[in-house]
Amino acid sequence: MKRLLHLLVAIAMISSFAFAQTATADIYGTVVLPDGSAIPGVSVTLTGDVIGKKVTVTSEEGNFRFLKLPPGNYELKFELEGFKTVIRKGIRLFVGKNVEMKIQMETSQIKEEIVVPGKAGVVDTRKTTVGVNVTKEMIQSLPTARNPWTILNLVPGMMIDREDVGGNESGQQSSFTGLGASGNDTTWNVDGANITDPSAIGYAPAYLNINSYEELQITLGSNDIKAQTGGVQLNFVTKRAGNRYSGDFHLYVEDEAWEMKRDTPEFYEEAGYVDPGVFRLYQYGINFGGPIVKDHVWWFGSWAVQDIHSRTIVNTEDATWLVSGYAKLNFQYGNTSGDFHITYDDKKKWGRTRIGAANQDPGTLWDQTGPGYTYVGSIQQILGNLMLTAKVAYMDGGFQLDPRGSDLQDINGITYNIGADCIKYYVPSKYYGGSMKHYLTNRDSLDFSVDGNYFAEGFLGGDHEVRFGFDMFTASTTSQSLYPNGRMLMIWDRTDPDYYKEIWWIENGSVDVGFKRTSFYLSDTATFGKLTATLGVRYDKEQGHLNPVKTPGIYWVEQNKYIFTDWVPPLTTPDKDAPAAYEVISPRLSLTYDITGDGKNVVKLSVARYGTQSGNDLAWQAWVGGWREIDVYWADDGDNVVEPGEFSEDQSWWTWWNINTVDPTSIETQNKWDPNFNSPLLDELTFSFEKALSDDLAVGVSLFYKKKHNLTRGIGMMDENGTLETKDNWYYAGEYTFSNGHTQPYYLRYKKPAYGTYYTNYDKKYNKYMAAQITLTKNLSDKWMMNASFTYQDWKAIRFEEEAFDMTNFNYFNGGVVAPGSRGSGIRGIYVNSRWMFKLSGLYQLPYGINITGVLTAREGYVIPYHEYLKRPGIGWTSMYEYKDGVKFGDDRLPTFYMLNLGLEKTFKISDTATATVFIDGYNITNNDVTLKVNPTLGTSTTGRVERVLNKGLFQFGIRINF
Repeated sequence: MKRLLHLLVAIAMISSFAFAQTATADIYGTVVLPDGSAIPGVSVTLTGDVIGKKVTVTSEEGNFRFLKLPPGNYELKFELEGFKTVIRKGIRLFVGKNVEMKIQMETSQIKEEIVVPGKAGVVDTRKTTVGVNVTKEMIQSLPTARNPWTILNLVPGMMIDREDVGGNESGQQSSFTGLGASGNDTTWNVDGANITDPSAIGYAPAYLNINSYEELQITLGSNDIKAQTGGVQLNFVTKRAGNRYSGDFHLYVEDEAWEMKRDTPEFYEEAGYVDPGVFRLYQYGINFGGPIVKDHVWWFGSWAVQDIHSRTIVNTEDATWLVSGYAKLNFQYGNTSGDFHITYDDKKKWGRTRIGAANQDPGTLWDQTGPGYTYVGSIQQILGNLMLTAKVAYMDGGFQLDPRGSDLQDINGITYNIGADCIKYYVPSKYYGGSMKHYLTNRDSLDFSVDGNYFAEGFLGGDHEVRFGFDMFTASTTSQSLYPNGRMLMIWDRTDPDYYKEIWWIENGSVDVGFKRTSFYLSDTATFGKLTATLGVRYDKEQGHLNPVKTPGIYWVEQNKYIFTDWVPPLTTPDKDAPAAYEVISPRLSLTYDITGDGKNVVKLSVARYGTQSGNDLAWQAWVGGWREIDVYWADDGDNVVEPGEFSEDQSWWTWWNINTVDPTSIETQNKWDPNFNSPLLDELTFSFEKALSDDLAVGVSLFYKKKHNLTRGIGMMDENGTLETKDNWYYAGEYTFSNGHTQPYYLRYKKPAYGTYYTNYDKKYNKYMAAQITLTKNLSDKWMMNASFTYQDWKAIRFEEEAFDMTNFNYFNGGVVAPGSRGSGIRGIYVNSRWMFKLSGLYQLPYGINITGVLTAREGYVIPYHEYLKRPGIGWTSMYEYKDGVKFGDDRLPTFYMLNLGLEKTFKISDTATATVFIDGYNITNNDVTLKVNPTLGTSTTGRVERVLNKGLFQFGIRINF
């Protein structure tokens, strides 16, 4: 009772986090006689380099376990009177991996010790999770530019929207996808704490410095019951101290002078471009920690900087200063343990915006600051066969984007930079922009969870581990968007200033929304000899919330008046829950069978259903006010200055956004929801066979089938009674004639829906993913390590005519590939899909402390969507895709991509506990200029012209000191 009281008090006092991932590993084992019979009562002592001593006693069935251990090196000692003492040394644990062992003990009349090498088996016989653990050796030694996205490129089946040469993309957030999952289903975690940005779902709110972390766990399939989604799960595991003061220092340097030479591509010269690359790049930082009370309390600290100065294609500097660090405290007293840490990330950016510096006036770019702090902690208590963990995390997120050359006040002021209109020119496949909006946002979240593991041995013929948990995640997003003069000027062809123009009148508004997720899960992992079966179910409910916000209307600065007051009056948004919610029950089943009973030949099968994380989407669907927009035709007199009488009051020309067309003064949304509206679902079937060729070497073959269905659908409403648009509102309008004379049908509406959106789910439409993957994994031992994989995948979009209203381009996409467009910062127009990928990385240790390292990536080129543009009345601009002769989306592709990085490092011994390693890494060592993007717009003089190639080769020098 006293221990339970201590636990409850600690839960109330100590901060902690949520369970999307785990930051720990588990050891399971059985102690037996040579004849296989169990030995109860054996004292088992665990020691490690980053924990205090732990002791347990084997059960009646001879079982023992140590759960939730941090990654590191461990030793086990088995003692019982009348038996020889057994010591297992050198057990290496990786995050999220189980280690199972069977220990034989022999009787003895004298006290005797047997020391046995204790390498953990490379095949996990309990879990079916598909993924990779990026170890500290891989982070430190492999030539990857050492940012999260280049590390992700090591993962089998992972596709990323850009190729980084030596860190030229380190200041950007890449978008990525793995094994057929949506980018929206990606979850970012630090030590298991969910830090995913609810406003940009699938993205991290910070730029994590990979040099500060012990290990990175990445899973892509058969995700744990703690994971809500079937997408990529990322878990950055912080370093921690042991009973010896220890740490490391790193300094990595690049310079423009160390770039390889090559001829400038012809199209660069024609456009006045230069080879993009790196002016200079520094990465440096220190990690250090040690004991406060030996065996019981430890501290650790980390601080690191990435100072990035990349060269854009128009020879401007894109400067980014990324600072990150954390401080943590760990404690362990008997069966009670816990931790608390603070993480800090700040990005100061002077350079390109989301539409790319190559297409922008350098004097009108965004400067960025933020995000902020994350507070994480946990407490854990063992009560016999029950282990309880309570966790809470608070994230103080957000950032600010300031446009250069603009003097803007907050939403309560009306002081703007006269003449600093945000001008946005449109040209095929490229944007060219002027002063961007001023944007600031706070994105805070709070997460509380309780997790339990209960063990029941010898029940119903097997041993059972029952896992249960509760998680409540809440988040709020408050944002302000301020536009120079309250408008954007849209000119649809920057090469012709007299071409069609619009004024986008935009309210300087504020958004304040909330998000809440409540989750429960229950599972049982039962072991029956060689068979391990896990059956579980998870429940998630997500709800959006609208917070009250006052919005002023659209203000014309030069005329000193509000305009469109009948359509955009002042509003105060309501304080209430969004009408719709996601509510998902997710069953999970996995089976593993150890064919030979020695952990070397294991068959795995997993069947699972996952929901989708909604983030702020449910709140956005119900939002009223905040920002409202009216787009009007602009009859400019040629001076590009907005003046009275130059825009039409004829509403037939208007396009409006976020306005209640029936009653603009209403604070209730026009949108409606299907009573059965719910989350998109991902169903997954995974089968694999893994074979251990040695204690550290394994090969695996995996087959995947995934179906993303119940996809979200928005249907326009035709009148204030909520009559839904149907297929009858669309008609064949004629043939669009391409520049080469080929024709393609296009369709128009009789009437544009103008009374909101009805949200429902598609009955039939789905995405299908099938893949086969071969992997080879060799942990570092016997002087080498290696990871190799080959993935062949088929990711298709399946559509149905009866569910489609607009048949324009239908045949082009139906049965075509799924190729997510790039969503990350600094790049657009990349469509990520490769039907095959090969990845190889490794290290080989030569004599005299010299290591050779390498990373090779090869894949099919990404998709080119060749198209022309058609503006359809009441619909807007449409990309018309030429799909004659059965061509589908995905049939036209960029050339095959490959890149080779090589490294050479030499380690010097300073003392028994300290080493210094100097190295040189070569990125794109073959200096190839493989094409990464072409102009996909048909009918122009530059159709198919290369617009982006792989950066030229670059060398990096560095030093690491470990002590």
